Amino acid sequence: MNALLSYLIRIPALIIAMSFHEFSHGYVADKLGDPTPRQSGRLTLNPLAHIDPLGLIMLFIIYFGWAKPVPINPYYFKDRKKGVLYVALAGPLSNVFLAIITRILLFYFGNIPVLGLFLTILYQYNLVFAVFNIIPIPPLDGSKVLWSILPQKEAYIYSQYEQYGQIALLLLLFTGIINLFMTPLMMGLDKLISKIILFPFGVG
Repeated sequence: MNALLSYLIRIPALIIAMSFHEFSHGYVADKLGDPTPRQSGRLTLNPLAHIDPLGLIMLFIIYFGWAKPVPINPYYFKDRKKGVLYVALAGPLSNVFLAIITRILLFYFGNIPVLGLFLTILYQYNLVFAVFNIIPIPPLDGSKVLWSILPQKEAYIYSQYEQYGQIALLLLLFTGIINLFMTPLMMGLDKLISKIILFPFGVG
């Protein structure tokens, strides 16, 4: 029964983390002058606008999935590279923000059985989303961050390998190699949230 409850609670927790992540991409792009996310109906926290049904199913089956990418047109940005950088960072940083809020709520409500379990799972998902998406392998956000900070020539060369990104990502996932750096990064982020950001508020 506890295992079933945990599995069912994963669904809303996952949807919240995913929807917040995608909305943040669209919100920042919109603020930078790109109307594409708004025109595509992606400036919303409604999960129906962001969920890819197959991607969601795969997340539950093999713990690897995807949402619908928020469409953007970087040519609307005054500075194309900076615009891509800010939009790419918006997703992972939104999950860090949500993780901080969830960590505070856990301190106050973590002992309430179902609510505490939900907040714990939501917190863990946000750590995963923040760390996983910052990996510099296409099509993850980290690849766009890396592209935006590379010099023009190197950025062009890097973009030529984008088509191989998904293959490389799948190899890292199915071989378990990805855990070698995912785990310490998640532990580090958790430590940062618990011991540096929350301590001034008397929470930790």
